[in-house]
Amino acid sequence: MRFRKVLSGAVAAAMMTTMMCGTAFAAEPADGSYTGEIHFLNSNGSGNSSMCDPIFVHEADVELTADTAELTFYVAYPIPSFPDQGTDGTIKDVVFTVDGTEYTAESDITTKPEKEFDTTAALFGVNAGDVLTTQVLTVDLPRDVLDDLEAGTVSASAYVNVVMSSTQKFFVKVTNLQSTGGTQEPGGETQNTQTMEITADVEEAVSEPEYTVTVPSSVTMGTLSGEEDNVSDYKVNVKADNLGGALTITAPENGSLTSGENALAFTNGFGTQTVNADTEGTDLSGKLTVTADAVKAAAAGNYTGTTTFTISYAAN
Repeated sequence: MRFRKVLSGAVAAAMMTTMMCGTAFAAEPADGSYTGEIHFLNSNGSGNSSMCDPIFVHEADVELTADTAELTFYVAYPIPSFPDQGTDGTIKDVVFTVDGTEYTAESDITTKPEKEFDTTAALFGVNAGDVLTTQVLTVDLPRDVLDDLEAGTVSASAYVNVVMSSTQKFFVKVTNLQSTGGTQEPGGETQNTQTMEITADVEEAVSEPEYTVTVPSSVTMGTLSGEEDNVSDYKVNVKADNLGGALTITAPENGSLTSGENALAFTNGFGTQTVNADTEGTDLSGKLTVTADAVKAAAAGNYTGTTTFTISYAAN
């Protein structure tokens, strides 16, 4: 996954549980055009919605042929709470994996169709009932992927280009396919014709630095000890090509975990680290610490918090 120029990102250690329901595909659908309900689930296999799920429109388009299932889905673009971020796409480098084979989605940030959203997510400024412009993602999958989509077992990854600024993994679930048109003779195949406007831009090829900074989406410190300091190590991975400058990653030294109205201080030993040469993969080390004294003074509870990494690039 790649992104360019100056970025700043935040990674939230958070948990979200959302109830979802969908109607299974009653029978193998005929070739033709359909809509379906789509959700993006946590990659841990829990079946719960990803924290990114609310930024997607939960209605997708599916075009079926004898061999392929073309899936088109939509994500808010721009994200209302962060209108200045992700100008080249809310998500990038979207890849679906089916039976070990990767399928890359095509992105359209030009047409920006308006879609209605059905879920509220305060972090992103999205409210149920909002009609927002969207980025269009289209991926061609094998026809026999339908059962796996229904079961929510098709894996996907995407670089979330807003707030999180990191590659996230999901399971994709598509249910309740409904035909959007066409006719079918008894014993025959569905016939359907539609028109599509096509627009495209060819950009001037400019040599620019390309780099990826991958921050862990979460760190779990487990049950904290009041007898000795609690330390969790983590790695931030950096890949860079044609860098021609310095890539600087900074994290604040101090932070706070909360449980209701209770707070628990932690320190982040990552500091400021710099990469100034091309690399196929460099791990930068960080360390989270909660002292034993802080644990002794804290009320019992389940504590969570957020630390923000600032990523900047300066050319030589």
